[in-house]
Amino acid sequence: MPKRLLLTMSVAIGLVGAMVGVAAGRTSPATEHKQLAPAAVAPTYVYIPVAPNRLVDSRFNVGLSGPLKNRVARTFQVTNRNPSNPAINIPNSAVGVTGNLTVDKQTASGYLSLTPAPTNSPTTSTLNFPLGDIRANSVQGALGTGGKLSVTFVAGRATSTTHVVFDVTGCFIEGAGTGIVGPAGPAGPTGPAGPAGAAGPAGPVGSAGAVGPAGASGPAGAVGPAGAMGPAGSAGATGPAGAVGPAGAVGPAGPAGADGADGADGATGPAGADGADGATGPAGADGATGPAGADGPPGPAGPAGADGADGATGPAGADGADGADAATGPAGPAGPAGPAGPAGPVGADGFTSYRAGSVTLRSSGTPTGETIVTFSSNMPSANYRVAWMITSDTDWGGNAGWGYIFVTSKTASGFTLHQNDDGGTSKNAPADTTIDWIALPSN
Repeated sequence: MPKRLLLTMSVAIGLVGAMVGVAAGRTSPATEHKQLAPAAVAPTYVYIPVAPNRLVDSRFNVGLSGPLKNRVARTFQVTNRNPSNPAINIPNSAVGVTGNLTVDKQTASGYLSLTPAPTNSPTTSTLNFPLGDIRANSVQGALGTGGKLSVTFVAGRATSTTHVVFDVTGCFIEGAGTGIVGPAGPAGPTGPAGPAGAAGPAGPVGSAGAVGPAGASGPAGAVGPAGAMGPAGSAGATGPAGAVGPAGAVGPAGPAGADGADGADGATGPAGADGADGATGPAGADGATGPAGADGPPGPAGPAGADGADGATGPAGADGADGADAATGPAGPAGPAGPAGPAGPVGADGFTSYRAGSVTLRSSGTPTGETIVTFSSNMPSANYRVAWMITSDTDWGGNAGWGYIFVTSKTASGFTLHQNDDGGTSKNAPADTTIDWIALPSN
């Protein structure tokens, strides 16, 4: 049984035509959408999702037979279409539905209007489209009498036709209200007092007589009328949000980032201690003795003459050779290492989230209709979804009846596309037909 969601809505589900989803992302409304005025009292509805299933496909006479004609409303049954399968059945108690509306094989541009009751001249559009384009739009809204919906095709040419597809995804049914109880009405008026009991007999004269028994209680007064009903309580508070689902599996780590730049060189260590002084060289040789001074003239006889002046000092001897240099002292210890350079940036997270590209569909040869797409790098697993779109440079306007394309198999390294014609038979695409595709993880 599908999980039920309790929704309090201020409107009992608007017309389908007034609800606009965004599926194709390219529609431009042909007319302004009208909103219903809110109801005075907000009812409560329960939304029941169902497995998406197809109720209408006029291309294969499902739900409606043959194409829609311009401004001719067509009505189809929504409720109780699959009574033996509650996973996809819309019950008779449903008052509204959600789903997707798709147009195909239109012979002119225009729009579709989905309404609870049939109308050949609708005032709102549910899905707008040009000629030769397959488009879809999500919708939600009220069901008509007997659990039915009506769809009308509106185009500029009276002879225009189109095919329509409708897939249902859930429904609304009426549920219990959740408003708080209103305040109690005022109490009714107090009933009249009962009659007093009979007086007890008088005691004898003298000492006080015993007190007589109390008289019987009078009958209870009539119950006052019920107070007026209090105003309706305000809407109950929204229930707490459901528990958060478990976190998805962590994707594989991206490749390691490039090594960070080398740190700056450490500071130069202090100079080693000076080596011991070399030994002192030998003393230079003494200079030669200068020549003796000339003798003074003989003094007169008598006292001896004064000594002659000292001869000039001989020149100084040459300096001795320098001693050999002392041996170099040992090298000082190495300075401390400089701090490590900052870590390099983390490498980009590889293609772990999606793959995308373009492919030209098979136009000849076998297997007929089959085109294989191979990823440039593997996905983490085959658990992904594929979406595709015909490229803008491919002209399909002249290829009516081209059929449809779907995925037949998926692996972590790629997937296989297959094309059928409208009758379900494999066929090759027109030459040079290119599509853009994207593969997205399911979680």
